[in-house]
Amino acid sequence: MDTRILLCLSLGATLVAGDPPALTWPKVLRIGVEDVKPGKEAAHQKNEFAWSKVFVQAKSPYHFLGMVPVVGANQATWVWFYDSLAGMEAQQAYMEKNPALKAQMEALATKDAEFITNYSSVAYVLRGDLSREIGDLAPRFYWTYTMQVKPGHEAEFTAGAKKYAELYEKAGLKPRWGVYQALAGTANPTFLWVVPLHSLADADATMADDEKIAKTAGPEELKGLAKLTADCFLREDAQLLAVDPKMSYPVAGDIAADPEFWKVWTAKPAAKASAAAK
Repeated sequence: MDTRILLCLSLGATLVAGDPPALTWPKVLRIGVEDVKPGKEAAHQKNEFAWSKVFVQAKSPYHFLGMVPVVGANQATWVWFYDSLAGMEAQQAYMEKNPALKAQMEALATKDAEFITNYSSVAYVLRGDLSREIGDLAPRFYWTYTMQVKPGHEAEFTAGAKKYAELYEKAGLKPRWGVYQALAGTANPTFLWVVPLHSLADADATMADDEKIAKTAGPEELKGLAKLTADCFLREDAQLLAVDPKMSYPVAGDIAADPEFWKVWTAKPAAKASAAAK
């Protein structure tokens, strides 16, 4: 890794005094995944926490979220988020203009090599036509679906995604998801479907919603959606990711929305005992 522009599937948050945080899907994501060596999880987290602290101390304008799988491979995932592709270039330029910060990043990256076996990254752009509002949810988990679509079948995927949203709303449910299309770093066309969750109980509720959608759609419409999936998908990979506060550099709005969860970044250090007390 160079200066390590990693992934962190995070929401951009804008905080206005007196108002709840307004959460929106960022336009561009850069997602990085590290394969962690067995038994090195704690040491790896400690090194990542040091990494996050360096960004905080430097007051970097570039934030990220770090996550680990609830189940699955022994990995760590990061999401950097930008307003545009030019934002990724601007971050690299920012690092080059801050040699002290860059040197610290390179030292931590060298240390990180002791704990991981592989690193990869993918860039995604938001499909606003397929995404739905997040609202005031404070996500602690993300349920993601990476869907590789057969070449030439993007239009079918788009139609199916829109149809699913229509059924969701027709069933009286409020959809909360973001849909991204891969730009570089993986086979194309690939789509990333992201569902934010405050707790795993939200995942239970999401699965229960599927039953309502099935009743709303009816057997024939469900068969049509199943056929569409079979016709245009090559594969689908699901992940349930838990946000790790120590492996993240959250924006102020995220902290304000869920201060208890992010207390590692707000807790005041314990006062040192005075000489007299000693």
